[in-house]
Amino acid sequence: MLTRVQFYFLFPVVLLLASCSIIEEKQPDSRLVRETEELSAWRLSASEKRMVSSNHAVGLLLKQADDLMAEANFEQAGDKLERLVRIEPKFAQAWSRLAWMALERGDAKRSHQLAQRSNSYSRDNTNLRILNWRFIQKAGELLNDAGIVQRARKMLKKLGND
Repeated sequence: MLTRVQFYFLFPVVLLLASCSIIEEKQPDSRLVRETEELSAWRLSASEKRMVSSNHAVGLLLKQADDLMAEANFEQAGDKLERLVRIEPKFAQAWSRLAWMALERGDAKRSHQLAQRSNSYSRDNTNLRILNWRFIQKAGELLNDAGIVQRARKMLKKLGND
């Protein structure tokens, strides 16, 4: 038990030390923020939901690919997505995921091509088109192609995402 003198001596010291402590406010990891944005853009539109519900294999492969991507198993996820686009070649969601994985591997040219293909099939999914144009912009930057970057910025502005 502390005596009264010890308490009066130690209490201010404890308060002083507590007031000196720094509470660190963590900033969100930029990669996590980016992945969250991607996942929200990868939500299925109404027509995509109908497509998935009408073809069990497409839905299963998409879920398996997403699970593998979450585990950072990009090679197997890519295999699932490639099988998916052989079954349903106009499925924009799969092309977009393939574009993202190509960009993650540093294959800017392939990412650009895949994102363009995704955009050609994603007419009713504006969020997916915005995401694809972000991929195209990043690919253009990696390729040092000012024309690609400029077109991507123009399209992002047109789609309402400066």
